Amino acid sequence: MPRKFLAAVALTAVVSALGIGASSGALAAPGDGTWGTWSATNPLDAPSGRITFGNTAVGGANYTFVLNSGSSTASIDTVSSAGEWFTAETAPGAWAGENGPSVTENVLTLSGAAANATTTITFDNPVPANYLTLVISDLDSTNATDPLYSDRVTITATTNSGANLSSSELQGSASGSEVFNFCNVTVNADMPTDCSGTVATAVPVMQTPSPTSVYFFGDIAVSSAVGNSAWLAPSAEVKTLTIVWSSYAVLSDVRIALAVKQDPTPPTPPSPNLPDTGVDAVAVTLTAGVLGLLGSATLLAVRRRRA
Repeated sequence: MPRKFLAAVALTAVVSALGIGASSGALAAPGDGTWGTWSATNPLDAPSGRITFGNTAVGGANYTFVLNSGSSTASIDTVSSAGEWFTAETAPGAWAGENGPSVTENVLTLSGAAANATTTITFDNPVPANYLTLVISDLDSTNATDPLYSDRVTITATTNSGANLSSSELQGSASGSEVFNFCNVTVNADMPTDCSGTVATAVPVMQTPSPTSVYFFGDIAVSSAVGNSAWLAPSAEVKTLTIVWSSYAVLSDVRIALAVKQDPTPPTPPSPNLPDTGVDAVAVTLTAGVLGLLGSATLLAVRRRRA
């Protein structure tokens, strides 16, 4: 066997052996279970129901929608029927993966006039830090001096022990890009249909009114009813999410979307006969074998030169 071929085979095997490792949570493709699937007995009137995710460690979540005042309803819509989704050009789409266009991905739609309502989401198991994405879309506003002419949302969350997440923990990986417009994307077939083929750049306003909350509202200095959205990607585990929505003074709606990144690829378990030292036993074994091949190849080459 030629020496160059032996060396190439050995080098390739070394690189492959040393390249073994675990990956982090994967990005979504529409329909793969990263973005939560909402369900209820009656999707057209859905004040309570279930959200399921592809991440088996988290499982799913239960949600409840409670009207505090005014007139409001909750319903479930596919992103294509709502005309709203998040492409990879948006901040949440780049972080968790895009969720549309799709006729299977869906969202919870809250509709009402001068309403105040609370949506509570309780996960089966805590969502690990940096795995959860929450998006509130369609935060409408008008060019008025009265804040009542905008949609307003306050978000809080707790850990498995009941501790409140801080405002900065709620913002997490979204920090610095919490507000966006889902119509501020390339005009093509992937652009949400609600954008009507037109780029929009208006965004909501974000505030942190307390150390443990984040508040978004439509910018009343700008008249915009298309694409205004906000998102969070908590940097701490989340067991419960609470979303308090105060609606526009006339008929309005907002939509809630959730994503949980997929399970990471599990690391290779240690050999049952060896202590767990943090070193990948399979990689060590492969590397040792490859080094043995290299030694054999070298010895063979030396013998041939002597002959």
